[in-house]
Amino acid sequence: MSQNPYEAPQPAPLSPAEIDQRYSALPWYRKSSYVSPITLLGLCCSPAIIAVCIIVLTGDVYYSQTDAAGNLKKWGYANKIVAVVILVFQILFLATRVARLNEVQPRP
Repeated sequence: MSQNPYEAPQPAPLSPAEIDQRYSALPWYRKSSYVSPITLLGLCCSPAIIAVCIIVLTGDVYYSQTDAAGNLKKWGYANKIVAVVILVFQILFLATRVARLNEVQPRP
C-alpha cells in the first residue's frame, strides 16, 4: 500500500475469467482475434481491407488482455491514422478504375 494519502486507489487485477467475460461480451467485429486475420486477407482483397478500415474508424478494436487500469487493451490511435490513409488510397484507386471503365472508347 502506498504511503501517499492523495494517491488514487489502484484497481484490483481482474481474474482470467473476468477478462474472458468482458471480451466475450464484445461483438465479433470488435475483437482483435477476428479483425487481424481479416486485415491479412485485405492485403490481397480490397473489400476486406476497406471493411477493416471502417471497423477501426467507427469504434475500438480490443485485445483479450487488460492494461494497468484493468480495462481491455485497445488498438492504438496510430491504427486509426493508418486506416484513414489506407481508406483514402483505396477509394482513390477504385475511383480511377471506375473512371477508366466509364471512358468512351473511340471506335475505329
